[in-house]
Amino acid sequence: MSSTFTTLEIGKSALMASRHAMDVTGHNIANAATPGYSRQRVSLEPIIQRLPLGMGVSGMGVKVADIARIRDRFVDAVLRSETEKKAALSIQKEVFEHTQIVFAEPSDSSIRDSFDFFWASWHDLSSEPDSESARVQLLEAGRSLTDMIRHLASQLDSLAVDLENGIDAGVAQVNMLAERVSSLNMEISRALARKEPVGDLLDKRDLLLDELTELTGATVNYLDNGTVQVNLGGVRLVDGAKHYGLGYALTADGVKFHVITGPNETDKIHLDSIGGNLGGHKIARDDVVARFRKQLSDSVAKVANGINFIHMSNVDPGLGIQAIPFFEFGDDILATIKVNDLIVQDPGNIRTQVGADPLDGSIALAIADFIEGTHNEYLEYLTGLDASFQVSDGDFAEKWVAIVGSLGIDAQKVESGFSTQELLVKELANRKDSISGVSLDEEITNLIREQHAFNAASRVITVADEMLDTIINRMGLGGR
Repeated sequence: MSSTFTTLEIGKSALMASRHAMDVTGHNIANAATPGYSRQRVSLEPIIQRLPLGMGVSGMGVKVADIARIRDRFVDAVLRSETEKKAALSIQKEVFEHTQIVFAEPSDSSIRDSFDFFWASWHDLSSEPDSESARVQLLEAGRSLTDMIRHLASQLDSLAVDLENGIDAGVAQVNMLAERVSSLNMEISRALARKEPVGDLLDKRDLLLDELTELTGATVNYLDNGTVQVNLGGVRLVDGAKHYGLGYALTADGVKFHVITGPNETDKIHLDSIGGNLGGHKIARDDVVARFRKQLSDSVAKVANGINFIHMSNVDPGLGIQAIPFFEFGDDILATIKVNDLIVQDPGNIRTQVGADPLDGSIALAIADFIEGTHNEYLEYLTGLDASFQVSDGDFAEKWVAIVGSLGIDAQKVESGFSTQELLVKELANRKDSISGVSLDEEITNLIREQHAFNAASRVITVADEMLDTIINRMGLGGR
C-alpha cells in the first residue's frame, strides 16, 4: 500500500533526476571546445509500480537509467577511412611539390639548360678543335653539368632520408598510441563492470583511434565487453588489453612493415600493405622519389656511357692519343659522376679528332650530334661497330621532358585526389559534429528546461509538505 510520504519520494526522485540532467548539461557546456568530446544525454525512465493498482499509485517517480554518449560508429568508421586516404595523399602531394621544385622546370637553372650549354660547348669545339678556350669552356660546362647532377641526386637522397625519418617517427607514434588504447581498454572494461560512467573514457579512446587510423589506415572492431581490436591488414595491433609493436625495415624492394608479436625474428608478421600517413611516406619514398631517381639515373647513364664510347672510339696508339672516358662514375652514377681527372688537369686530353689532323672535329661533332639525338656518318659507323650503342640514347632533352611530364601528370593526379578527399573529409567531419558536437544554444535550452523541471519538482515537495503538515498538526484538534 502506498505511503503518505509517497508524494515526497516522487518529488525527490524528480529533483535528483533534474539535477543530474543539469550536471550533464553543464559538463557538455564545459567541454564544448574539448577535442574529441561527444555530447552526453541523460536517459530517464519511470520507477515501476510493483503493487496492484488498487493498493498503490500509478507511478513511483523517475530514475536515471543511463548517461548516453551521442556517437555514430558508422560515421566514425567512414570518416576514419577517408581521413587516412587524405593523410596518404597529403604526404605524396608535399613530396611531388618538393620534387618539382628540385627539378626546377621550367626555369633557367634546370639540368636541361646545363645539358644545352654542354651540347653547345661540344658543338663550338667541333668548329674550332684547336681552340684552347673552347676546350676550357667545354671542361667548365662538363663540370657544371656534373655538379648539378650530383646536387640533384643529393636533394633527392635528402628527401628520401626525410621520408625515412618520418616513417621512424610515425612508427614510434603508432606504438605509443597502441599502448595507450590497450590501457584505456582495461580502464573502460573495469568501469563498465563497476557500472561507472565511461563516456569520457570512450571519447579519449576514440580520439586515439582516430589518430592511429590516420597514421596507419587500421580498422577498428568494437567488442561486447567495451574493448576494441585494432587491425592492420588483418593483423592485430591491439586486442583488448594486449598490444603489439609495429616495426619496419629498409630493403632493396623498399620499406617493409611488420607487426612484432614476440622477441624472436620469427615473431614478426609482415604486412602486405599499410595506409594512412605511413603508407603515404612509403609510396612517396619507394615510388615517387626512387622511381624518378632511377629514371634520371638511367637517362644520365645512357648519355654518359654514349659520350665515353664516342670519346674512346677508334684510338690509334701511334698518334699518342689516350683512350680515356670523358666522364668517370661509380655504381651510383648520379652521386659520383664527374669529369675525368685527367681532363680536368689538362683540357688538351679532350679528344676532338679521329686521326692525326688537329683541325679534325669529327669526335666533338659526333658527341654534339649524339647529345642532340641527330644522326651523322660517324655515329652510324659506331652503331655498326657495337649494337649496344644507340644514337637515341644521347637525346637527354627528350628523356628529361618525359621525366618532367610524368612528374607533372602524377602530381596533378595526386593534387586532384587530395582536393577530393579534403572536401569529403570536411563533409564527414561536419556530419560527425552535427551528431556528436556540442551546440551551446541547444544546451542552454536544455538547461532552462531542466531548471523548470527542478522548480516543478520542488513545488511538488512543497505541496506534499503542506499536506503532511495539515494532516499531522491540524487534524484531530476537535477533542482536545
